[in-house]
Amino acid sequence: MDAALAEIAASLATLSPQLEGLRDFDRLNLGADARQEIGVSMAAYARREQLLKTAQGVLQQLLADGHPGMSVRDIGAIAYADLVENAGTIAAALAQFSGGEVATELRTTAAPPQKKN
Repeated sequence: MDAALAEIAASLATLSPQLEGLRDFDRLNLGADARQEIGVSMAAYARREQLLKTAQGVLQQLLADGHPGMSVRDIGAIAYADLVENAGTIAAALAQFSGGEVATELRTTAAPPQKKN
């Protein structure tokens, strides 16, 4: 996670001056073709910047939530006993089934070799 956050930060550090430069170009007295190209590039860079910031925020939220682990919940004794009882009956029911027949031998035959033309 830390490596991903560092990579995103490095990408944003590179992207930021590029986007700022495109915005500077956009303020100049440019011809229609150049202005259109700058507009398309600005939109692409702004989209990438927003995606990186979103990813950065989500990764930080995951870390703040304790990722990669999930905490074991401490629940009340009655609720826990209920879960244990139900787990026992599920295990008892599952014991009444098998996984079906499993192949113990695989017999395959190949066609005779064919000559290449």
